[in-house]
Amino acid sequence: MKFQIIADELCLDFINTLDNRPLPERRRELLGSYEDLADWAAQAGAIHATLRVALVRQAKAHPAKASVALRRAIELRETLYRLVESRFARRRLAEGDLRAFSAALGDALSHLQLRAAGKGFRLDWPEEPLSLEAILWPIAGSAGQLLTSDELGRVRQCAGKTCRWMFVDRSKNHSRRWCDMKVCGNRTKARKFYRRAKGRSAQVQR
Repeated sequence: MKFQIIADELCLDFINTLDNRPLPERRRELLGSYEDLADWAAQAGAIHATLRVALVRQAKAHPAKASVALRRAIELRETLYRLVESRFARRRLAEGDLRAFSAALGDALSHLQLRAAGKGFRLDWPEEPLSLEAILWPIAGSAGQLLTSDELGRVRQCAGKTCRWMFVDRSKNHSRRWCDMKVCGNRTKARKFYRRAKGRSAQVQR
């Protein structure tokens, strides 16, 4: 599956893997299998292609464990959504969500490894498929950084009423409105054009 990576922040692109979120009757789960999760992670840059292949192979060999890993991934996604969305709604954070995310973040950070980088060092995630949940570690790390930084104030939701995907607005004048202008932006413009044209037609017929 080809995913749209538009949020400019890994954890927000992860939140966006549930499509049409505002309309329960039209919601579409983009992570229907562990392989979908691995595909998304590779396309979003959370893991490299070689690790994706190894994880998918491991998931096929252990389907029950893969099912658990996928369920935990979706639980993390929904926890992240509620944490970020509470900022838009000015709603108090649920203690359960704070505890769940703190646990996920603690687990993720425990897997960071120190590596040589040029004349110094850097912290990075393992390159070996130690766990089917390894995909969640960089997501939790991304969320931890975003939620505790000034960048949180630049998080926006797409203006498309049926979309509401999240992204970080890093435009020069902070005026980005759409997840993707070619998709939601043009669709909204087309609707407005149709309504105006229909209104003009009705006036002429009078």
